[in-house]
Amino acid sequence: MGNITKNSVLRKCLQRLAFHSFRCPFEDHYSKKLTVGATVTLFVEAQFQQRRFLPDIVLNLQTNSELQDLIEISTIHESSLNRKLDAIPLAYLEWLFTELVRELKVRKAEAKGIQHFGKLTPVDSTSISLPKVLGDWAFYQSKTKGVKMHVRLLSVEAGCHFPDEIVLSTIGVSDQQAVKRLVIPAETTYIFDRGYVNYGNFREWSESEGALLFVARLRAKTKYTVQAERPVSSHSPISRDADVEILDKTSGQTFHVRLVQFQDQQGKVYEVITNRQDLSAEDIGEIYRCRWQIELFFKWIKQHLATIHFHNHHPHAVWVQCYIAIITALICQLIHLEIQTSQSVWNMLRMMRYYAREDWEDFIKALNREPTRSSKGRQKVPKLEEPHAQTKEKRATVKIILA
Repeated sequence: MGNITKNSVLRKCLQRLAFHSFRCPFEDHYSKKLTVGATVTLFVEAQFQQRRFLPDIVLNLQTNSELQDLIEISTIHESSLNRKLDAIPLAYLEWLFTELVRELKVRKAEAKGIQHFGKLTPVDSTSISLPKVLGDWAFYQSKTKGVKMHVRLLSVEAGCHFPDEIVLSTIGVSDQQAVKRLVIPAETTYIFDRGYVNYGNFREWSESEGALLFVARLRAKTKYTVQAERPVSSHSPISRDADVEILDKTSGQTFHVRLVQFQDQQGKVYEVITNRQDLSAEDIGEIYRCRWQIELFFKWIKQHLATIHFHNHHPHAVWVQCYIAIITALICQLIHLEIQTSQSVWNMLRMMRYYAREDWEDFIKALNREPTRSSKGRQKVPKLEEPHAQTKEKRATVKIILA
């Protein structure tokens, strides 16, 4: 297969899986070439390189001797890849996900959390649409068909955020139905948006022994009874800090929490409740802002991986592809921790794509290379604001026809 770099970036990344030579005793019993391990490796590589179509994956394998050597396959038909997606056992992918999370936690065992808040855990979900006909099995309402990733994101320190639990569902499953599988007693503070408002859960978490810590945004027009007001500085973005009582209508019981009301820089008002009494109101507001990390994670996997493009739309194959996307994101995070670069995960991934067949040491040198330019470049001169015209001039429509 030609000269093969044994320490290439591609090999280094895919060997993090330690799965390329795996044979499933059930699904691979009659497989001559395309095993479960080889299939997962091919699709993880496709995620790294954003290969969105099966023909691209096949052509890359045919021309990539490094990949051929790793999975011991030189060519495969795209229909075989498509069928194999339906045969990969989810249990193996769940195990891979768990092992990668465990390794990340071990590497960050000494992390103290975000600032003085401790470890934070935003919980949220993102939706991925499916085609009108092929996605009919995930029908929700009207023309909406799709699946959801419910994610528990662990923020162990600034710049290190990764999912440590996921629940996959169709889009019709509410966030409240999935939250019980995502929230467990742990030394962390959970952060919830309005989709997770369930006063029965909040009451249970607040009153249980070894109370589960949370910060959750209230829905608009939520009724509560103020028990006591706390002092608030006039120079603070905090407009209210109070102890309140809320009624859980389902059980008919009340529970006590702390309510913090604050404004963001755009003047939007937020009301959050929490059972953390050890922090200032400003700290509680800052913790809720950290919920944005999970939105950034969803944006990252959709923009920089091939998450939103499914090769096979059968239910089992869709779950498999969701797991492969999350596993790829975890591998990126693990490699980022290993090389300890000041570059962002995205910049690292972008360079990995170009250096995929190059030697690992060359990639590390390029990643950590100091910029050659000392100048910041030509700076923009701020323009003076022109006075707004009192009346708007009506413009004629521009009509152009190419000859």
